[in-house]
Order: sequence, then C-alpha cells, then structure tokens
Amino acid sequence: MPERVWVVEDDTALRNLLLEVTKDAGYESAGFHSADAALRAIDAGERVDLVITDLMMPGLSGQEFLAQLRTRRSELNVVIITAFGSIESAIELVKAGAYDYLTKPLSTEDLLQAVEAGLVESRARREVARLLQAGAGAPPGFVGASRSMQDLFRLMARVAHSRHPVVISGESGTGKELVARALHQSSGRGAFIPVNCGALPENLLESELFGHEKGAFTGADRSRAGLFEAAQGGTLFLDEIGELPLALQPKLLRALEQGEIRRVGSTEPRRLDVRIIAATNRDLEDEVREGRFRDDLFWRLNVLHLLVPALRERPEDIPLLAQHFLDRAAEEPGSPRLERRLSPEAMAVLRSYPWPGNVRELRNAIEQAATLSPGTQLRPEDLPRRIAEGGRAGTLVTEASQRGLRLRDLERRYILDVLQQAGGNKSRAAEILGLDRKTLYRKLQEYRQEEPDALS
Repeated sequence: MPERVWVVEDDTALRNLLLEVTKDAGYESAGFHSADAALRAIDAGERVDLVITDLMMPGLSGQEFLAQLRTRRSELNVVIITAFGSIESAIELVKAGAYDYLTKPLSTEDLLQAVEAGLVESRARREVARLLQAGAGAPPGFVGASRSMQDLFRLMARVAHSRHPVVISGESGTGKELVARALHQSSGRGAFIPVNCGALPENLLESELFGHEKGAFTGADRSRAGLFEAAQGGTLFLDEIGELPLALQPKLLRALEQGEIRRVGSTEPRRLDVRIIAATNRDLEDEVREGRFRDDLFWRLNVLHLLVPALRERPEDIPLLAQHFLDRAAEEPGSPRLERRLSPEAMAVLRSYPWPGNVRELRNAIEQAATLSPGTQLRPEDLPRRIAEGGRAGTLVTEASQRGLRLRDLERRYILDVLQQAGGNKSRAAEILGLDRKTLYRKLQEYRQEEPDALS
C-alpha cells in the first residue's frame, strides 16, 4: 500500500502543486486548506504517514499545529514550509519536533528528498513502537521484544519466588545484576546485598562474606558481621562467582547445604535464611573441568540457570534500547528537554555494530552522543568513532552480500567511505584503514583511473 502524504496549505495553487508532485512520486496524497481541517481528519481516523504544512496559515499557528499533531500521533513526521523571513521560527519548530523545513520557492528535488527521508524515519519509529508493544510484558527496568528476552522474562517470573539458588550467566555488560535485582524485587524478600567476588583479595573476601570475631587476625579489634548476616531474610548476590578463590568455596558450599556460616575465628555456627543469586561471565563447567571451581559447589549453585543473551544475538532490541537510553538522557539534570530520536542511518550503524561491550556499551554510546549532539536527531557522525566506523563496515558487508558485490568492489566502497568520513584527510583515513599512506594513495589512483568521478 502506498504511503500517504498530507499537504496542509491555505494557498490553493501551491497546495495543488504539492499534491501533484507527491502523487507523481508514487505517494497517496490528500490536501487540507487549514490545520483545523487536518486535525479533524486525524481525529476521524484517516490514514496519514507524513504531513507537509505551511508555517504561516490562518487559524492555528505552525507551533500549535505541531503540538497538536505530536499529542495525537507522536510517530508522525512533519515537514515545514516557510518563507525566508520565517526560517528562525522553522528552526525552532524543528527543535520542538518537526522533522525538517523547506524554504520558498520550493525545489521539487528537495521536497521529495525531505518526504522520503521523513517517511524512512517514520517507518523506523513505527517499528520501535511495534516492538515496544510486543515487549510490553517486560519486568520493570527491562527493555526487550526479542524472542530470547521474552523467554528470559518468562523464566524469571517462574523462578523469582523460589528459595533455590540461581546462576545467571552472560557476557560482561549484558545486565546480569539487573536480572538479579529483578528476581529479588519479585521475591518479596528483605535486603539485596551485592558483592563482587573478584574485587577483593582472598583474606578480605572471607571476612566480608562471613564476618569475623575480635582478635581473629591482625587489625580485628572488634567483632564484625559479614554480608551473609547482612542479607538475613533477603538475597545475597555473588557477582563474578567464577572468581571465588578455591579455598573459600567449601565455606560457601556449607552455607548453601547447611544454611549456616561461621565467622572467621569462631567455632559457633550461625543459622541464616539467605537466598543466593550468583552471576558469571565464565563457563563454570569449563572452570570445573580446569579444576578452578569445585564440581560439588557448581551443582549446588546451579539449581536454576538463567542465560542473558548478548546484544549482538538480539539486534531487534537495539532500536528499543537506544531510544530508551536517549529518552533517559533527556531526563538528566542539566540536559536540554528535547525529544530526540535516531536517524535511520544512525540506527543502521547501531544495528550492524557487533557490541562487544553489550548493553553497557550501547548505553555509554547513546549518553555520549546525546551530550555532544546539538540537534534533535542523532546521526552516525554523532556516535563514538569506533562505533560509527565499525557499524559502517558491517553495513557495507551486509549490502555487499545482498547485492553480490565482488571483494574488490566492497574494498573500494569501504575505502572511499572511510575517506569521506575522514573529511578527505588521507593520513587519517590510512590510519583508520590500517594501511600505509603509499598503499592508500596507490589504491585511490587506481580508482581514479577506473572511474574518474569517484573522488570528485
């Protein structure tokens, strides 16, 4: 079904011209002589995918019309038409959420480029909205509509109220502690006490976990309860459980099997009601085989197992997470209260980047881009360079595969793309590409001979 473009313009001749141009380009078009008439059609449920509107019309002002459209159809993109003297107002409207503005006299080419770009961006936003709806059953604090995350959410709901230990595995940055906290909050238990097993030396870790009695070691001038006791009636979260020293593993096993601990320097057992949730980015079965983790502790801990998928394994969640972090960045103190969104080009880069740092890296990238970008729409150049360049490479490989490009054609496309992103700076482009400058110059000379306009 062709996409539908509305033209809101009180000048009949200009309205008819715009309708003719958009229809000739293959869109369905409808014209309205006023903003009020267009809003009545919206309220009546008429279909529309993009609005072209004049800034200065009788009745509602462009600002008021945009505000009303944003209230009714937040995913709808609006292209503003303005006279030269109204450009400042149009720019303010773009900051307030309009997609683009065009100045009179209009260029047909510029108009159709703005319409197509706006529709592409609208499609992306509608897809995000659809995925958000699909992931509406996610626990608080989670964003995910992919099958793997939906499976994880269902499993979390089933194990949350169990008293059995849970092992959460996944790569660094996937959100294992967020899963642990969600399980705890759903359980109705008392305190949530986190400890990183790899962050403390062995002698301090034992005292941190189990506590100590006065005089148990040099410097122990008083008795002190450990984290197990602090978690009484609640949850103890053992992050990076694979880092737990072998010497401490029997004490943890006893705590799990007997429900009791002994402080360092004490022979008196203390009965506790503590649920253990552990997390690891290692394969614990490999650790058992290598003798770095006790098999009896592994089987006692691994009663319930949750796997948090890597971000690269659920690319459909990337647009949701990116927009989520973008919205959160706008709520930070001191941030401009702008309704920001990602351009389709930026979204394509994000989806093709491999995300070795997972969700943590994505959040960092979006927060950085939101802080440094002055506009309402984030573009590839606003993203950290490693992501923009890595994502571009992935996008080119995908396109090459789809179009059946030869390896030489792909290399040429990538080199020219990197050169453009480097602003024509050949030394910088050679550094990004990992080539010496002589090799880059030779390749560029070959491209000029093959296609003289390639570098124009």
